[in-house]
Amino acid sequence: MNVTSVSQTPDQISFSWTGEGSVRILKDGQEVYNGSDHSFTDTGLEPGTMYAYLIKGGQTLKIQTATAVEREEKNEDIPLQELIVTTVIQAENVAVAWEPIRGVKEYEIYRNGDYAGTVTEPAFQDRHVKADESYVYQIKGIRPLELGSEEATEKPSPLAKVIDLLKIKKDEDDMLVETFLIDKDIGRPADHLHDRVSMRPLEYVLRYTTFLEDEWIENPNVLSKMRYFTGDGRSFDPESDRYRTRAEIKVNSREVLLTRDVGASEGYTVNKELVERKAASDEGIAVKNVQTDEEKVSFLLDHSVGNPLMPSPDIIYEVYAAFYPNGVIDISGEHDEAPHHEIYLKHKDEDWKPLHRSETRGLERLAPVTANRFWRYSNVN
Repeated sequence: MNVTSVSQTPDQISFSWTGEGSVRILKDGQEVYNGSDHSFTDTGLEPGTMYAYLIKGGQTLKIQTATAVEREEKNEDIPLQELIVTTVIQAENVAVAWEPIRGVKEYEIYRNGDYAGTVTEPAFQDRHVKADESYVYQIKGIRPLELGSEEATEKPSPLAKVIDLLKIKKDEDDMLVETFLIDKDIGRPADHLHDRVSMRPLEYVLRYTTFLEDEWIENPNVLSKMRYFTGDGRSFDPESDRYRTRAEIKVNSREVLLTRDVGASEGYTVNKELVERKAASDEGIAVKNVQTDEEKVSFLLDHSVGNPLMPSPDIIYEVYAAFYPNGVIDISGEHDEAPHHEIYLKHKDEDWKPLHRSETRGLERLAPVTANRFWRYSNVN
């Protein structure tokens, strides 16, 4: 049995397949089709929502995909939020396809952290999987900085054309090159190919921290009395109490609760004598657009916090998170390429799971207009 097409609208998902004999299709453990046709359409769905279907025929396979979102409803700040990613899982085969990202000419594929190849079309297939082993795939693409709406045109922006004409080296360290990362956590294929539905209690904690890796940061303003600022002097660590900012969101089926904190900034003379110590306001960290219904719990986290000791660009990021009753998690975001960013998730009393970690590429990357980093993590359940 092979899936030959998958299509989506804001309120329906359709797919077709090849193979002989009758087929049963289950969604969340409930049978939604039983017959000998070679296509199926599920209607009355919610826009921008992930759905999964177990198809049992001559072979068993699982399809996870999402409904579309109308152009005017899309979040332009997080272009990966509504990007439709379709995953097809069989016992010895995993295929992933996604909508193309404007301006990205090729995608690097990583399997469990190891490079697995490069594709020029937005899809790949892994024919060398073992049913009882876990897999996480990462899709990575870069493009010249785009200004304006993702949906406005399929053509590159004028700035992107200039970058190409100037033949600027296009890698993720370049200030005018945007990076896109899509992580798909498959888990074990065998866990997806049976009738049982595993519902997880909706009890999560999402922790987003920004920090400065260095102990000391030199002030670029040589005329200032404060020649140095203290950093946080650490590497990635979900439990560290040294940071610039921290947002922690507790999520359950009824509510979304935000706890926020801003670390103090300290300015020192050239001889490293303390001049001033002050913490910026935490009012720039906020949760909005909270949705709690039978489909999912979702929200947006906005962050804009600056250095209270001198005029400087704020640390800006935005995150969209959706938690489903069946254990599916879909979290996407965008952030400046400075300072360090780390995002972790914990379910109940389990350990912290890293979703996204990004090292600084220099504090000058806080300034407009420089390229941002876009990321997304989702799983299959």
